[in-house]
Amino acid sequence: MLNGDTFSYRASHQSVDVVADYVSTFEVGHCAALWRDVEQPLLESILRRLGGPQRTSLDFACGTGRIAKVAARLFGSVVGVDVSEAMLSAASVPDNVTLLCVDVTKVPLEQTFDVATAFRFFLNAEDTLRRDALRAIYRHLRNDGVLVCNIQLNATSPIGSFSRVLNWAYPSRPRHTLTLYQFSSLLSDEGFEVVESTYYGYLPRPGRLFPHLCEALIEPFEKACRRLKVPGLLAESFIVAARKRERLFPQVQDPRRIVQAPTTS
Repeated sequence: MLNGDTFSYRASHQSVDVVADYVSTFEVGHCAALWRDVEQPLLESILRRLGGPQRTSLDFACGTGRIAKVAARLFGSVVGVDVSEAMLSAASVPDNVTLLCVDVTKVPLEQTFDVATAFRFFLNAEDTLRRDALRAIYRHLRNDGVLVCNIQLNATSPIGSFSRVLNWAYPSRPRHTLTLYQFSSLLSDEGFEVVESTYYGYLPRPGRLFPHLCEALIEPFEKACRRLKVPGLLAESFIVAARKRERLFPQVQDPRRIVQAPTTS
């Protein structure tokens, strides 16, 4: 559980040092190979079915534009939003991508989108921020729009299980994990219906150890696990596509403001 009094995800990616560390994470080693050989092809296969030259996409918490660049090849236009100027300053994106430094949970954009993406965000964000973000994404999606997002530490994976043990032993230093069921429930609470989910990342992440060995093993290990039908619960990550549901009733902030219609005799 995240402690909103001691942790602010909004503020966690503001420094130049954090940005440099984030960029290096995807240059070499486990995360770089996972992205290149597994995650990016999986994301492309999902977005290709949702995209088109007349379609638009919103990349929430876009950071350095890694996901926006993928979407740019499959959509007519892409808008990336982030609250970190430092992250956006490190971004390099195609001409059909517009990057905005804005908190859309507080300042909505004046347009809606067919698809939204949000990667490496929901796992570490505080619960209130998760819900604020989902509500903002919901508002920015057109009817029947789709949110594509991921969780990078599945609680039932070996590393996820070990992290939960460490959370029990050292509660002052939480290591965040989520199951697919937990995340699906959160999405459902905020007006989304999961229509597709895929586990991936079967090779346990050894931190920054053995970067080149990890790069060599990621893809064959992934293929072997799928061929052997290794349960997805053991995979370290999962990606979800969730469709916006139409709300049957509008959300009311204060139930005392509901006015009963007069009855007729």
